[in-house]
Amino acid sequence: MKKGIALAITTVTLFIASISTAQTEAELYQQGLKYKKQINNKKMLPVFKELVEMDSTNVDYLSNLSFAYSKVGANLTDAKLQLKFYAKAKSIAAKAKKLNDNHAFAHYSYALALARENENAGTKDKIANAKEIKTECDKVIKLDPNEAGSYHIMGRWHRTFAGFSKFEKTMVNTFYGGTPEGGSFKDALEMFQKAIKIEPWYMLHTYELAMTYHEMKNDEYAIKFLKKAMELPQKYEDAVKCFKKCETMLAELEK
Repeated sequence: MKKGIALAITTVTLFIASISTAQTEAELYQQGLKYKKQINNKKMLPVFKELVEMDSTNVDYLSNLSFAYSKVGANLTDAKLQLKFYAKAKSIAAKAKKLNDNHAFAHYSYALALARENENAGTKDKIANAKEIKTECDKVIKLDPNEAGSYHIMGRWHRTFAGFSKFEKTMVNTFYGGTPEGGSFKDALEMFQKAIKIEPWYMLHTYELAMTYHEMKNDEYAIKFLKKAMELPQKYEDAVKCFKKCETMLAELEK
């Protein structure tokens, strides 16, 4: 009888402990999402790192951890360390994609990591990676048309192709077997406008729109959107840095 009672107590204790653990994990996940919403990437990263340690097969945890690595990496000043962060982000997102190929944010996180790596790549690697970035973003848009980040990446993708030299365009034809669909300033504008429509508060979308107009040599509109960007809230690190970029660019254009 006593053994039966002891066994029952042990079972109940283990059951309660399992519920407590589950609640703790759920609460931690909500905390991570809160940091993500606040665009507090430095705090977001360790939370999702801990969540992945709890469950390394959870695609939501993995894709958000990858996203955090890319975002934190972008604000590092050490170029070598940056590349390590992007490589980590890409590896984690690749695992997430493998676990669930229909998970939009897993594909977005992979595209983001690849796009970040591409910023420091040579022309040949940039062009070679560009095809994969577009494939990933196209899939994100198909799975979740409200993922603003995918439009942002594609905005930069189109603008990069639009600004290529004749030599670079020859390389594009070599890698693609022809000119890829899009790749114009008009396409870039459309992508950034879509991103802004979804996330009008996110300063970087508007800044990149201004950059696109500047590269089109339409500085009147570049100035207009730089000023609009500077009216947006600076409640997160990326916005503070973006505001300074806007100030610098505006000062140059208004000389």
